Amino acid sequence: MQHKSHIEEEIQLKKIFADLELKELQLKVLLDITQSINRNVKIDELFSIYENFLKNELKVGKLALYTYDSLAEDQSIHWKCSLFYGANPSMKTMDVSELLKDIKSPQTIGASHKALNDFAYVLPVFHKEQPLAYLLIGNIHHAELDYNEDILPFVQLITNIILVANENKRFAKEQIKQAELKKEMSVAQRMQMMLFPVSFPEHPSLEIHGTYLPHHRIGGDYYDYFQINEDEHILCIADVSGKGVSAALLMSNFQANLHALVKHFTTLETLITDLNTCVMKSAHGEKHITLFMALTNTKTNVLTYINAGHPAPILANEKGIHLLKTGTTGLGMFDELPFLSLGYTRITPQCKLLCYTDGVIEIENNKDEQFGIEGLEKFMVDNSHVKSLPELHANLIETLKTFNNYRPFLDDISLLSCRCRS
Repeated sequence: MQHKSHIEEEIQLKKIFADLELKELQLKVLLDITQSINRNVKIDELFSIYENFLKNELKVGKLALYTYDSLAEDQSIHWKCSLFYGANPSMKTMDVSELLKDIKSPQTIGASHKALNDFAYVLPVFHKEQPLAYLLIGNIHHAELDYNEDILPFVQLITNIILVANENKRFAKEQIKQAELKKEMSVAQRMQMMLFPVSFPEHPSLEIHGTYLPHHRIGGDYYDYFQINEDEHILCIADVSGKGVSAALLMSNFQANLHALVKHFTTLETLITDLNTCVMKSAHGEKHITLFMALTNTKTNVLTYINAGHPAPILANEKGIHLLKTGTTGLGMFDELPFLSLGYTRITPQCKLLCYTDGVIEIENNKDEQFGIEGLEKFMVDNSHVKSLPELHANLIETLKTFNNYRPFLDDISLLSCRCRS
């Protein structure tokens, strides 16, 4: 009996010493990991400490750590094998998202998971509701320790610490990146707004008004006005294919070229041809610009225009509604414009010209029906009594909001109008 009691005491002492050794080891690895996290080391260094602890201290013979690599647009998680040793190499490419998706807590790998029979335990790691990793371990040689009680909870803990720290670092980097992008976009937005005229000059025969409502912080819409002489004025509205910073940069370049060329204005044909060359040099055929440009002559009461692939402006006068379509292709689509025609129309007292970008007519209602040219023509008929251009624009924007059921617009809204006073 005494011999048996002595053996039991030795076993108990061994267990106590093993527990003490484990606690000391746990404290050491926790200290190493937390210090490394505080030093902001790369994830590979954290994984190295982690692997050394499992492989050399806990004597884990087989290991596979699967971590999510990215979150796709469809919200599905893509996985990669971040650590692996001791097991069948074919398991590195295993689809853990399907195989382990129902495992929410540490558990023994049973016979039902035949694809995982190289391993003894699976430990899932979650951050809130999102799975960050699945750790598979097996072929364990540390006989003095109870893995279910002594080891697995701690291994899950340090796995969680490392991966959550990495997730937080990734999130912090993303936040910094977003802040920098927001700052850059804010600067670019201010530059974009500088392209538009702050105000239009008063003229006894002509009233001009513009409105710009950007959907993106950076858009590709643009309108402008130039007085050539006492009687002649140029109005233009343009839109770059695509959106974002690249569209804004192209439009900024276009505006600079237009301001330079209009100083030496001779004819609309020459100006449009030169602008097409400029756009081709800037965009290399990757983007194009639609443009409507009109030359008004308040002495002869003639409006001469070129529509370069732009949505047709509406001229409303006592005879009704007229769409100004004559012109050419969008600028930057061809090295040389394949055709070019001038459009002419009379401008009569109180007639109104409404120019716009495609964001206006492409607005949809709850039935996915577009506002369209027909909606714009009807609006101009219904508002034929309105003389004030700011009021006309305000009425149109309210009409578009009502049609869209006050949902956010999906594109930029640009309006440029002129009215003959007499």
